Amino acid sequence: MSAVPNRAGMAATLAVIALALLLFALVLLRVDANPRTHVASLYADTTALAPDVSGRIVAIHVRDNQAVRAGELLVEIDPEPYALRVRQARSQLAALEAQISLAGRQVASQGSGAQAAQTNVARARTQLRLADETLARLKPMADPGYVTQQKLDEAVADQHSAAAALDAAMSQADEARQGISDTHTLEAQLEGARASLLLAERDLRMTRLVAPFDGLVSGLEIANGTYAAAGRPLFTLVDTAHWYAVAAFRETDLQGIHVGDWATIWLLGDTARSVSGHVESLSPGVQGDVGGGPGLPNVERSLKWVVIAQRFPVRILLDRPPASMMRVGATVTVVLRGTP
Repeated sequence: MSAVPNRAGMAATLAVIALALLLFALVLLRVDANPRTHVASLYADTTALAPDVSGRIVAIHVRDNQAVRAGELLVEIDPEPYALRVRQARSQLAALEAQISLAGRQVASQGSGAQAAQTNVARARTQLRLADETLARLKPMADPGYVTQQKLDEAVADQHSAAAALDAAMSQADEARQGISDTHTLEAQLEGARASLLLAERDLRMTRLVAPFDGLVSGLEIANGTYAAAGRPLFTLVDTAHWYAVAAFRETDLQGIHVGDWATIWLLGDTARSVSGHVESLSPGVQGDVGGGPGLPNVERSLKWVVIAQRFPVRILLDRPPASMMRVGATVTVVLRGTP
């Protein structure tokens, strides 16, 4: 009589084991179909804000952890030295413009003189031609006695005088032409002065450090009177317009991950609610045991004595994330759910 209950209990046990194996298989299939990882964190683009010019800070318009809008004034550097450089550059530009104007009038006058000298050359050439023609007419008439020797001598003297006058006029014309100056050098200097003024005005504008985008101020540890050096960061600005989850997935999962896949993200600080997102990109490589190119993310393996799958970062853009929970570096869990 006891054999029947034993067989029934054994059957129930086998059924439970089979059901457990089935559930385990379903879980494995679900995990394979929906890759997940706990090795993930929140990320946002940041910029280290540094001034373009050096100087003493005279005003700070923000505080640490404050939200700012694009174009909002953050820090002011003493503008006086840069305003004086603008005045100096404008003065130099005005002086060059006046010098070019004067040189232009001188060039015009020199050109008029050269033109007059050319007119004198033409007149002297005409006089020489007339003297040559007169002498040529009188020479045949001298032997028969139709003209006196004195008249012939006067014609020769006139011809010599006209030739000398032409030589003098041509020399004066050459000197006048060579004496004509130009304003090319001054005009080149004028372009340099204009560029110097533009640079001085730009430096003056750069004494006002403004937010390049909407974000959160972080790491603000300066006060009025601090000397700001050009190119040296004063604080960090976190871009709050776009938040990402950077999740490290095993290389065995990557074949099933595609750009555009849906993702669900749970924040460790608030597991009661999730955030949706989609895969924006997959990392092409990491800094592995054999090294890698500069800029590749460094993802170390653990259990080096065991061959395990390498992990590669997957960048997930969050859709409408709750601003109150968004912090760079916060721990999250990511589950991918395929292409929508």
